[in-house]
Amino acid sequence: MKNKFTLTLLSIGVFLLSISCSKNEKNNSTEIAVETKNEPETKSYPIKGEEVFLRDGPGKKFKKLINVKATEALGETNYMQVDYTCSVNILEEKDGWAKIMVVDPPHLSASHIGWISLKNIDKGDEPNAKVDLSALKYETILTTENKVNKNYHILLDISNLNKEDIKSFVYQFREKNCSSCTINIYDTKNIKNLIGKYPLKNAEYINFADHFVASSTYDAPKLVSFYPYQDLQYKEYGGKNLKEDKMK
Repeated sequence: MKNKFTLTLLSIGVFLLSISCSKNEKNNSTEIAVETKNEPETKSYPIKGEEVFLRDGPGKKFKKLINVKATEALGETNYMQVDYTCSVNILEEKDGWAKIMVVDPPHLSASHIGWISLKNIDKGDEPNAKVDLSALKYETILTTENKVNKNYHILLDISNLNKEDIKSFVYQFREKNCSSCTINIYDTKNIKNLIGKYPLKNAEYINFADHFVASSTYDAPKLVSFYPYQDLQYKEYGGKNLKEDKMK
């Protein structure tokens, strides 16, 4: 009886590891992934971004590949995807796209093979453009601290900044001020009284979401999430000003 229980736990663990290195998108499609036997090059590259979907061809017109195991287990279609936690080999390049195979985490190597945009692969050959911190208008409006990390809440003038500029600001601020910290960016001081307040509801939630520009957490320092509170709850409360869609 003990051996059967142990085998069951091992089976569940293997299945969970085989799903994905990222979240899965749900859909009603019934397409399945097609395996390939191409041999990858030996060099591996990190992924830039999150929720990068694998497709069956070089372009957005091609279908997203299906995570078959997750789809069968959950009873609804889940797509294969990669994110900044993954490393990949490039099998082929065409029209600004690359056919890749995930090599880290290794348990996805047999299943996660498909096409993604070259823009989502960090080859290390792009110029490291930086905004000039001394030329930006910003100030720390609040700091909080716990046993794990320090949280910086920063007012930043984003009127002439795009996404890459804001990312550059976050990376430079982290390099200059902290090795392990969470950085939250706001575009007004008027929501200072809402920082840390829980729960936020209705108008307060919408107001906070509209001015909470970006966040980069201590445990994922390379990732900058934009307007993180403009989520499903935001829409349910009646929020309609989706600012990330308007950002460059």
